[in-house]
Amino acid sequence: MKQKGDLLKKEDKRNLNRAREYALRLLEYRERSEQEIKERMARKNYNERLIKSTIESLKNHNLVNDRRFARMWAESCLRRSYGRWKVQTDLNKKGIDKEIVEEVLRESYSKVDEVQIALALIQKKWPSLKKEENALLRRVSEFLKRRGFPFEVIAEVIRQQYG
Repeated sequence: MKQKGDLLKKEDKRNLNRAREYALRLLEYRERSEQEIKERMARKNYNERLIKSTIESLKNHNLVNDRRFARMWAESCLRRSYGRWKVQTDLNKKGIDKEIVEEVLRESYSKVDEVQIALALIQKKWPSLKKEENALLRRVSEFLKRRGFPFEVIAEVIRQQYG
């Protein structure tokens, strides 16, 4: 009877090690949110207990930190000229707590002029667009909307560039 219990413990340890190795492989590519790791592990059919244990271990070793992930994500989006709404939507989808999202957006976008970022984007994409052409203005507006800029920023950019 004792041997059977020992075998189960060894199997549990092997499964736990496999789960941790998988999570570490995910983190080798890029920083991830806690929810992203949970979802990926669930897709690989790891049970809830193994997922929870793995996440706790990663947190204890500071390998998973949603606040750090959110900051890195926001910085990356900012470098690629995305607006605040895009970052907010992405972080919400990745399961980041609402308070962390708001804090990170405040930190990241407080020193940034989204109008200037949006202007630079459309000047690069449509350098010859000067006159008020409704179809092209609509394209500009939709482009900036997809990039995560709010209506106020889009309206100001169109007014400054074409108004």
